[in-house]
Amino acid sequence: MLFRLALAMGRTIAELRAVLSYAEFQEWCGYYAIEPWGETRADLRAGIVASTVHNVYAGWVGSDHRATPADYMPYLERSEPPPTDERALTDDELADWADATLFGMAPGI
Repeated sequence: MLFRLALAMGRTIAELRAVLSYAEFQEWCGYYAIEPWGETRADLRAGIVASTVHNVYAGWVGSDHRATPADYMPYLERSEPPPTDERALTDDELADWADATLFGMAPGI
């Protein structure tokens, strides 16, 4: 947490240690718990935008797959996903979906 605080304040760790009491550091930790900042929070904001765009496009092409912000957060620690009964797509089906994505054509045309 000290490194995040130093980065947010534009100071070195040595500078922070020289002017920051332990009590104030604890207050900053409490504030961070209420209103976090930094790259993890930025990833969440980007994930919200990306999943919204994904879901709009999925609805446009008729897909039932919906995304969450966590799907677009690359460093989020996650548990093992539950097994699915979905079958793997064939090469032709993958090619159809690639065409749909690249050229705006409906899959299977």
